[in-house]
Amino acid sequence: MKKSWFTHTGLTTEEANELVARYMSKGVPVEKSLDIDPRLWIVSVLLPQQKYSAKTAQSMRSRAWG
Repeated sequence: MKKSWFTHTGLTTEEANELVARYMSKGVPVEKSLDIDPRLWIVSVLLPQQKYSAKTAQSMRSRAWG
């Protein structure tokens, strides 16, 4: 399965540390780096990429949309 980097931007120190801890507990490669604004962080995660989106349930579709 193809993987690509997903980035969370504009995170406080607490938010970044919590995200890093959650991803590391699942065994996912994660990197934390300082943003241009020294008060904020960027968290990058290597996640599997899906080829197609999940199908919308029939009950959630509107007849007007086709």
